[in-house]
Amino acid sequence: MDRSFSRHKLTESQKGLIYEIVSGVVRWKGYLTWILSRYVKKAVKSELKYLLWVSLYQISFMKKGAYHIVNESVGYAKDEHGAYIGNFVNAVLRNFIRETETLNHRPVPDMYGTENPPGSILPEAGQSQASSIKYQASSIKHQVLNLSILYSFPEWLVRKWSKRFGYDETVKLLTVLNKSPEFGIRVNLNRISMDEVTRCLEDKGVRTRKGRFLESALYVDRLTPVLKDELFKKGFIHIQDEASQLAGLSTSTLVKKGGLVLDACAGSGTKTEQLKDVIAGAAVVAMDIEMKRLKLTASEIKRVKGDAVDSPFKDGVFDVILLDAPCSSFGIISKHPEIKWRRMEKDIAAFGNYQFNLLKSLWRKLKKGGCLVYSVCSFEPEETVNIVERFRKEESFMLENPLPFLFNKNMEYYLSFPHETAMDGFFIARLRKK
Repeated sequence: MDRSFSRHKLTESQKGLIYEIVSGVVRWKGYLTWILSRYVKKAVKSELKYLLWVSLYQISFMKKGAYHIVNESVGYAKDEHGAYIGNFVNAVLRNFIRETETLNHRPVPDMYGTENPPGSILPEAGQSQASSIKYQASSIKHQVLNLSILYSFPEWLVRKWSKRFGYDETVKLLTVLNKSPEFGIRVNLNRISMDEVTRCLEDKGVRTRKGRFLESALYVDRLTPVLKDELFKKGFIHIQDEASQLAGLSTSTLVKKGGLVLDACAGSGTKTEQLKDVIAGAAVVAMDIEMKRLKLTASEIKRVKGDAVDSPFKDGVFDVILLDAPCSSFGIISKHPEIKWRRMEKDIAAFGNYQFNLLKSLWRKLKKGGCLVYSVCSFEPEETVNIVERFRKEESFMLENPLPFLFNKNMEYYLSFPHETAMDGFFIARLRKK
């Protein structure tokens, strides 16, 4: 989308509207596909399908006049594809509006054969609609299919979560993941106060709220103004969710003066920058398989191009290792709705095996008595708890409370579920090498 924006002269308002529509269509693609199937019985070309998706999304989810949207869409279709296609688009959209007005709500699926059972309503209207679907569905299979369409998630993923969490908790999780996201910011409190940052951003029309756990965490409703602000350009603030900050702090509290720390899958260096900001008197090394991404980190950080599965370092070198491993990224679906459509069920096990191999390789680089912090932006057992338990069968280590500065209790790992924490889905474990 950024590449497309760079080729056209658009105002910030236009860019924001385009982003809202595109991300919304991706988020609700499953529901929009179901809606379209009610009025269009034959396959249509991709360009026409996308136009109808965009139109249906605006009518259904945005505060815009329905018939104004119809006129815009039909006019575009006639100009680009001719009168026949324009009339086709007009018929589809007006049928949808007519049915919605008749029902007094948008159409929803029903597995009994009637298209719109009495009382059926959509998720965002309140929790009661989910309860109504619960009792209309004749089996778990029907519940899963209903939820898959209503909340626009792949059926296999809804089935997986329903088995794990149960119906009601799955509804809560899907609801949260479908909300327009807030964006997490880390404030470098060594350089600026939270009050100064909040005041500066709110003066520019950005809504903010403070983090749940950390003094350095702030949430904003819009990211573009933040990225353009001098606070970001000068490194006073960084784009980093509170859950991700917890992983960095879990690592930093282990580091002693003169210690050597490795951020093993550093990427663009979000957590490396955090470690640099909060650790004094220790050396931080950032490693990633792509130097292009590493170059985005601060110049004073030691950068090494390398594959964590076969890293170039000697054994027993590091006091602390942070392994923020590649994963399914299901914990950040609200920010990246395309993830739910790109991932396949088999991918979760594949990520788990890769993460396990990363752990095995990096474990050799850790000193005896040293600590490895393992984190992923996922809450799937195959990528979190199961990985640690599988690794326990091969290596000797002690699981420590990963967040002792927050929770004064015996906990072996931290697991964030978005519908419970109002943060990204995240997992953190701290392994002390015996």
